[in-house]
Amino acid sequence: MDTIVFGTPTPPTATILPYRSLIRIVNPVVEPVSLAEAKRHCRVDTEADDFYIQNLIAVARQYVEDVLDITLLTTVWEAAYDLFPVWNINLPRPPMISGEVTVTYRRGDGTYGTLTSTAGDFQVDYRVIPGRIYPNWATAWPSTRGDENSVIVRYSAGYGTTGSQAPPVARHLMMLLVAHLYDTRQPAVPGAVNSVPQTFDTLLAASGLGIYR
Repeated sequence: MDTIVFGTPTPPTATILPYRSLIRIVNPVVEPVSLAEAKRHCRVDTEADDFYIQNLIAVARQYVEDVLDITLLTTVWEAAYDLFPVWNINLPRPPMISGEVTVTYRRGDGTYGTLTSTAGDFQVDYRVIPGRIYPNWATAWPSTRGDENSVIVRYSAGYGTTGSQAPPVARHLMMLLVAHLYDTRQPAVPGAVNSVPQTFDTLLAASGLGIYR
């Protein structure tokens, strides 16, 4: 059983509800690694490949986020579910950021309802990984139609708004991957080592957030 904070009782055991889709609504305003940092790591001192390296930075950030199931810098997500669970909804791509959470749901008659954390319609736990939302004391989630994407949760996640706030290991992972992709631009090169360097794999394996998945 999960132990719920904020003075709420321990809820019944429930299966973690998988999300049907996850959409990035608002992208981070900057990347965790700047162009200048990536160029220094790649030992590039010209501007000819700036656009290419900038794209590689975005690729590296998305890859690290996808593999580790985290959000490096402030991003707004929408997670869609087919129905409400018995109790808490665990929100993907932690860490969750303190701020408004909005839940839009489809009723049985096809109309839509909206719940917000600002209005106190449900409780939010930002302090756990992953962040979660759950009903108020002695209440339950409203009933839904239960078809595809009947429940949509919008929330924010990330370590901060500037590159320096991202975990140092994640930033170094990105620079290793950018350098590898910059130097190895084809899937196969005769006589060359084409896999991602062992250092990258080792750091990536050590960067998980625990057993929550």
